[in-house]
Amino acid sequence: MKACPICGAMHPDEQAVCHCGADLSRVPPVPARPAAPMPQGPPAALGYGPPPPFVARPMGGPGWPPLARREYSWTDILTILGFSAALAGYFWAGVLLLPLGLVASIIGFRGPNRRGLAVAGIVVSAIGVLLKVMMMLNEAGLLPYWFTDGILFS
Repeated sequence: MKACPICGAMHPDEQAVCHCGADLSRVPPVPARPAAPMPQGPPAALGYGPPPPFVARPMGGPGWPPLARREYSWTDILTILGFSAALAGYFWAGVLLLPLGLVASIIGFRGPNRRGLAVAGIVVSAIGVLLKVMMMLNEAGLLPYWFTDGILFS
């Protein structure tokens, strides 16, 4: 191996130019260092003692902050139910699940917790209800051609 005199990068002996542009043709190879001998003997003779015993403290014990118990209300449950129903309504039984998700998310929004999830459930289910109504009106032929085909394609 050769060491570059400019950047110090190591290169094989047959390489003539470093990536920094230095000429490596006149650089002598670096002698290899002998590997350090591995210590032999049992761990105690090498100065290593036995590992310390593992002592586990239960959580909430002395030295730990007390665990706070989280209370869930009906509004939290309705928020999670509304968001889940809104997502599932895009794939299965949208006529039933999308309005259920909208109502449950609106009720869940009134609670103090999980308001962001309730807003997400309201938005997702409202867009789903709008899309489902548009699909039903389109299938029934009640939408004008310029609405379904677009203005540019008429």
